[in-house]
Amino acid sequence: MLHKDSILNDLDNAFQSIAMPCFGNMNIDYVSSRLSTYRSTDQWLLLFNSVVWCPAGDGLMAMVEPVGTGVIGRQGFDHDRFFAPACIEFNNDEENILSITIRGQTIEPTGLAIQPNYDIQPEYGFWVSVALAEKNKENLLASQAEVQQFIPAGFHHLLTIDEWDHPTWNTPPSQTVTFPLIADVLVASDPSLWNAVESPNTHWSHWLPK
Repeated sequence: MLHKDSILNDLDNAFQSIAMPCFGNMNIDYVSSRLSTYRSTDQWLLLFNSVVWCPAGDGLMAMVEPVGTGVIGRQGFDHDRFFAPACIEFNNDEENILSITIRGQTIEPTGLAIQPNYDIQPEYGFWVSVALAEKNKENLLASQAEVQQFIPAGFHHLLTIDEWDHPTWNTPPSQTVTFPLIADVLVASDPSLWNAVESPNTHWSHWLPK
């Protein structure tokens, strides 16, 4: 049996130990995210599926971060949870795009609304990623086949959301609007208990500048 207080306590501990996504991460910019909720008879699992700009890695990536008692392996970030759905090639000055492909499909750069604001994020690649995600989010997120390996046998899907009230260092998961509701969904195995939050903060603009 699942218990709400136990779920929230686990989430608070995961966030405090950086095993749950921190959208204010100084090394990774979260461009767009999705959260899916699963449970089995006596365990639970949250999967954070995000489009990220990772300048120290391969630039535009998809990243999956699982949290919960049903996680396969370690919670949160791990190196086998990055995927490369897209490739952006720049010329030497890194502000002229040579080509863009997403899952093998060519994207025409002139069709993107790229609007850099270097006062809040100094890398042109980030702004290209934002413009791509506005039109191509589904193909930039980790695919269902890529995500499926992180869902153990016996778990069933309850809820998927694209907007929520994400925790900060001043507001842990248990004190948000979102995660007590998600705990209710998990305990009752009832997605109808979810209500959209009035002030979601998952859009990238809530987390810049850092």
